[in-house]
Amino acid sequence: MGYHLERAATPWLRRLLTWLLCCLTLCMAGAAQAAPAFIVDQASLSSGSCAEQQEGRTVKLPDDWRTLGIKPPAVGCYRARLYMPRSPVVPWALRIDRLPGNHRVTVNGIQLSTRHMEGTTITSMATLPYLIELPVNVLLAGDNDIEIDVRMNPFRKPGIAPLQAGPLTDMRDDFDRWAGLTVDLPQTLNMSVAGMALFLLLAWRARPRDVIFGYFGCLMLVMCGRNALYFVETIGWPAPVVDWFFFAAQAVSTYYVALFGLSYANISLNKLLWPLRFMGFGFPVIGLVAMGTPYLDTLRLIAYPILMVCGIWVVSRVVQTAWTRHWLEAIAMTLGPVGTFISVAHDYLFLTPYLDVTALYWTPYCVPIIFLGFALTLMRKFIDAMNLSERMNITLEERVAERTRALEAANQSKTRFLASASHDLRQPTAAIGLLVSLLRQQTKDPEIKDLTNMLDEAVSSMESLLVGLLDISRLDAGAVKPEFQSVGLHDVFQAVRIHEKSAADGKGLRLRFRLPRGLPGSQLMVLTDPMLLHSVLRNLVANAIRYTHSGGVLVAARRRGKHRLRIEVWDTGIGIAPDQIERIFEEFYQVGNSARDRNRGIGLGLAIVRRTASILGEQVTVKSRLGRGSCFAIELPLNLVASKRTEAPAAPTQPLTGRVIWLVEDDILLRRAIGEMLHSWGARTRTWPDGESLLDELPALINDGDEESLPDTLITDYRLPGINGLHLVQTLGVHLRSQGHQLHSIIISGDTDPAEIARLSASGQEVLSKPFRSERLLERLNARRPATMA
Repeated sequence: MGYHLERAATPWLRRLLTWLLCCLTLCMAGAAQAAPAFIVDQASLSSGSCAEQQEGRTVKLPDDWRTLGIKPPAVGCYRARLYMPRSPVVPWALRIDRLPGNHRVTVNGIQLSTRHMEGTTITSMATLPYLIELPVNVLLAGDNDIEIDVRMNPFRKPGIAPLQAGPLTDMRDDFDRWAGLTVDLPQTLNMSVAGMALFLLLAWRARPRDVIFGYFGCLMLVMCGRNALYFVETIGWPAPVVDWFFFAAQAVSTYYVALFGLSYANISLNKLLWPLRFMGFGFPVIGLVAMGTPYLDTLRLIAYPILMVCGIWVVSRVVQTAWTRHWLEAIAMTLGPVGTFISVAHDYLFLTPYLDVTALYWTPYCVPIIFLGFALTLMRKFIDAMNLSERMNITLEERVAERTRALEAANQSKTRFLASASHDLRQPTAAIGLLVSLLRQQTKDPEIKDLTNMLDEAVSSMESLLVGLLDISRLDAGAVKPEFQSVGLHDVFQAVRIHEKSAADGKGLRLRFRLPRGLPGSQLMVLTDPMLLHSVLRNLVANAIRYTHSGGVLVAARRRGKHRLRIEVWDTGIGIAPDQIERIFEEFYQVGNSARDRNRGIGLGLAIVRRTASILGEQVTVKSRLGRGSCFAIELPLNLVASKRTEAPAAPTQPLTGRVIWLVEDDILLRRAIGEMLHSWGARTRTWPDGESLLDELPALINDGDEESLPDTLITDYRLPGINGLHLVQTLGVHLRSQGHQLHSIIISGDTDPAEIARLSASGQEVLSKPFRSERLLERLNARRPATMA
């Protein structure tokens, strides 16, 4: 089977690699097809914010602040001009592929995008792509002034990308593809690998001998955590701390690369461990002392070449070892380490003028490849372990099957013997019992009467043994089938009382039964087999009376939650030692009866109890204190007699009758769900997938329709293709008010961006947050009921 697993895994991985390469190629091709209408690559850069109106210098975008003599963290202002031959009649967009997380974009004095510009703290982390929507009438014919306030930290190359402008509908898809390829894809890959790294660390904890799991898990966790920071918009940590973190992550990741690579190559770590520890943790400690000073840069100049040389040596040993393994593993373990090393060297060039701000980091793309290579190694280990496990399981199963057959044969022989013996002995034993009874009636001689009484006791013991053996054999043979029904617990208790009260009275014991308070006993029902339950309770009560010399026996029932009932049998008997709790359920085992006193039974009662409870699907539990007594308990499903309920009056089925509601939602499933709900409430509805479709139909709807066909309420999503929900509400409200028609609106939004939430709140429009229940929507609609319908 392991061979088949390996053969099945190889083409699957080959197809996976081919698919990933094709997807990456298509994404790159799709992202390269963007053709903006205008590109602005000349701007004026000045220190300070744009509000300070400082004189700037002309720069060519993309720019590099370090070459301009500006050392981050710093604040800057870009000013650029976009010439338009005419004012656009459709929404446009401004695309900037690299812009810091702290920025404010203003076009012709209109503020269009503000992100994390509160206060004066510089919190920007990564330079990310942004698409800023330019509503109609923002861009004018002629020159348009664009001002961009930015705050730069030193973690990424400081600068911005050229400005691209064009119609929003033409740029949206290309921008989404580019953002997905350069932000979402590497971020998702690294977060996924980080999750798998945690799994490897758990595997290492379960198998401490497999240290390669721990080394590789720590390596992936550190590298993917560092890579994830490449795509964080802002960070609240102080800049020196973040700067030190990147340096420490580089040293620690090199340390774990060395440990993983040397373990993979089966090289002893005894002599190399302490030098590697100094490299992996000594450099970060020294960097912690130099944090926030120019000496940290000096330490980089010393440490990075050492880390680079160590990485080259480890990668060479990994590649040499990989080519002694399976060819697919060899390729992956070559591409992974070599690609990671090349990507680290490439990303190091961001510290130099050779790469501009628009270039991509390669490390986030290459790290998952090395994980794939190690996954192939794990797969081979898994396949080998599966092969060994299969061989051992086959051997074990054969031995277990052989032993099981022998045990089953012995058990069946025992069961058949007991059943046959009990059957063959019951008739003569019954005859002997009758004859003894007759002899007792006719005998007058005291000596012969004493002998007759002793003979009667012996016959009674034999009858008890045969009854127990018969019950055991029937239970073991599966001849007992439960018939579940609703059983009154009061009646079961009464039946047990009748059978066992004489035995309790004969020993001077109190036998009590207690039902839960506050509920008539006749109404307390359980779902069980009445005969089997009676057998369990009788055996437990008889066992309690047999081992109790003074005090009494209590049978109590109490509720366990809403659906269970617990029946407990308490006694004040001799108790059971902890090491004998399990043995008391064995056949013929009795506590403190090594002499086999017949007055204490024959030792089958509790064995019958356990088997019977198992047939009912329940368990018997025991708690006991030696010399103080014991408590046996069993739980059963409760079946109370249901009380009659009165139904509440029905709510109105169509609370929106007479209402006209328009709905704009781009998600087809949500649009259909809301539309169907509004229709079921009696409203007349019209739906559109976007605001522009509604506005295209609006003149015809106003001119051709009457007053009653116009909406009293508009429900619109906030994020729509083209014009957003807020602009749609404002535009539609202007058109309808010009016709003397008032419109109420509800904007539904799933935005969690504080800036967008504040924008919606400031608009004065009613906002309903996703997800929402239908009751909340109906409540909002009823609150907005027109005055004519109130």
